[in-house]
Amino acid sequence: MLYGLIHGARTLSVIGMCKNAGKTTVLNALVSCCCTHGEVLGLTSIGRDGETRDVVTGTGKPAVFVPAGTIVATAAALLPECEISRKILCTTGVHTPLGEVVIIRAMSDGDVQIAGASMTDQAAHVRDGLFDFGADRVLIDGALSRKSLAMPLLCDAAILCTGASYSPDMRATVEDAVHAASRFTLPVYAWHDELSHRYTAVTGGGGIVTDTFDPIIPVLKRSDVSAIIIKGGFTDGIAAELAPVGRALSGVALVCADPSRLLLSRTSYDRLLRCGATFMVQKSMRLAAVTVNPFSASGNHYDKSAFEDAVKHGLSALDIRIPTINIMDVKHA
Repeated sequence: MLYGLIHGARTLSVIGMCKNAGKTTVLNALVSCCCTHGEVLGLTSIGRDGETRDVVTGTGKPAVFVPAGTIVATAAALLPECEISRKILCTTGVHTPLGEVVIIRAMSDGDVQIAGASMTDQAAHVRDGLFDFGADRVLIDGALSRKSLAMPLLCDAAILCTGASYSPDMRATVEDAVHAASRFTLPVYAWHDELSHRYTAVTGGGGIVTDTFDPIIPVLKRSDVSAIIIKGGFTDGIAAELAPVGRALSGVALVCADPSRLLLSRTSYDRLLRCGATFMVQKSMRLAAVTVNPFSASGNHYDKSAFEDAVKHGLSALDIRIPTINIMDVKHA
């Protein structure tokens, strides 16, 4: 099932709503099914993964297991922690707190620890290096809150992982997971001009280009603004500047570059929707699946079936047709 869901994605990102969401379990399942189908995999991480105990929470974690032939990009300081025989293929020139990222080939099966670039352009450089050394597909494991890892410039598709460690309140976890998934289904707004400033208001008479909202807000109240295109991250601060114009936003498309740039809290997002605005992106991103983990590192476990059903229902209510997989079943997916 997992292998069919990632068809066509040469680079796949596994991103999490929280720590202990089940990302490593999903990653290991993907490694297993891809290798079963004869693929040579490239593997790296934003942040660090593969340690047996989480360096922040101290909780136990599954190891990242790779078969011989896998091409791995990781920080130099973690090479002694990789329980494989290996061949160093190159250094990348990308530096992290754990040393320079190097690309190695696994010469035996075993567990690895991986850490990689935290900036998108550096991650893209490392990804390209993995392909250059023969990877058929690259899997990227995301670090906590690094949803920017899912940028379309870096990946073809993503799997979103959520779990009971996100909150003791299952309803809050479900609502926020569904909200995060909904960002991947936003419609695309066609706008091909290079943005020279932070904001562009699209009107019947052309465009108002500016670095502040001061020229745009008066126009919103009296003119035919059809869209506001926002360069960079769309934050709660921007939402706070827009919300006071209220119903003047009715019918206006609020556009950001891609789903990863929409950084609004669910409260701000819903507030702008109530004003009548819609959200769009300039470049979309395919969400292959949502995985759910009913176990919490802090002991606030959810009922397995109830959690999975609630996420499925939430996605269905928004007409989001994305498979939901419980990580308790992922080894069989």
